Amino acid sequence: MKLAKSLGTAVLGMAVGLGMGIASDVASAADKYRIIYIAPQQNNAADIVIAKNWQEVAESLGMEAVIKNAETDAKREADEWATAIALGYDAIVGGPVDSFAATISVKKANAAGIPVFMLGRTSAGGKVELIARADNFSLGTIAAEELVRRVTVQRGEAAGKVLELHGPMDQVNARQRSEAIQAVIAKYPKIELIRKVQHWTPEEFFDITKSVASANDLVGITMGSDVIPGVDAALDSIGQLKAIGHPDHIVLTGIDADPRILDLMGNDMWDASALQDMVGYGTMLAHYIKDYLDGSFKITAAGVIDNPGAPYNGIEARPAPDTEGWEIQTPSRVVDKSNHTDPTLWGNAIKRYQ
Repeated sequence: MKLAKSLGTAVLGMAVGLGMGIASDVASAADKYRIIYIAPQQNNAADIVIAKNWQEVAESLGMEAVIKNAETDAKREADEWATAIALGYDAIVGGPVDSFAATISVKKANAAGIPVFMLGRTSAGGKVELIARADNFSLGTIAAEELVRRVTVQRGEAAGKVLELHGPMDQVNARQRSEAIQAVIAKYPKIELIRKVQHWTPEEFFDITKSVASANDLVGITMGSDVIPGVDAALDSIGQLKAIGHPDHIVLTGIDADPRILDLMGNDMWDASALQDMVGYGTMLAHYIKDYLDGSFKITAAGVIDNPGAPYNGIEARPAPDTEGWEIQTPSRVVDKSNHTDPTLWGNAIKRYQ
């Protein structure tokens, strides 16, 4: 039985029995769906926007939307899932710290009859009704292609050593982005790709960049996410952070278009980023969850979604065989100095939540 509705019914009964004038308010509360998002972390602008925008949209649709923070700890994440299942939420939204470990929690929610959705990231298995995220292959492709194009303009050819800071390969997003980057770079035999794994910490971004840049004559650096600081500071610490146009400039591209990166772009210290549209896919997922719980719409076949008026209308639904459900992906685009002040970028929208 749904916790919110069962509790609401009990309270409503007491209110009527006591002749209290709050019956309409309680009935309204009892009709609300209770949904929860178990976020991987809340220590950077991207994850804050993903969570807060999703919550804001969900609540505007009349749902009670709760956010819990796993703090990049797979054990804590599993505990939050266990609590959410025990409390009987109407739906659980995940953004796994560890895609494989999260599968266990997803399967427990499946067994409890609670529909599961994924926001920005996904589990490796279990049944997930809908995954809403960016197109990771597109993100990686754009970041790599921009790096190659800009290295070619600056150096006269696509050649030299390039550092790739990639995330753990047991994370679906990290793996897909890295595979896309590698596929692009493989087309240019004169580029030597130096791949280094990191675990999304500023310390690793700084230390790895400083170490590799000190030992190699780099022409470019790209990464699985530019939300994590450290790259520009590391280059600056060894005198290698040069403005665009300087003959020794190391081309810098990333994925996400973090607010700090937008500022660097404005000062000619960062070349480009592939935009991850956190606002877009969070908005679409919140609307889809409401429609799903209402029983008014459910994806049943691959192809362009036909649900006029919904923000996900016209988006392609793709099968997600590993999670037995569907996936929708928001498109990406290049962000650089020419459009870095665009107010629709999530990196500029973050100001609403600060």
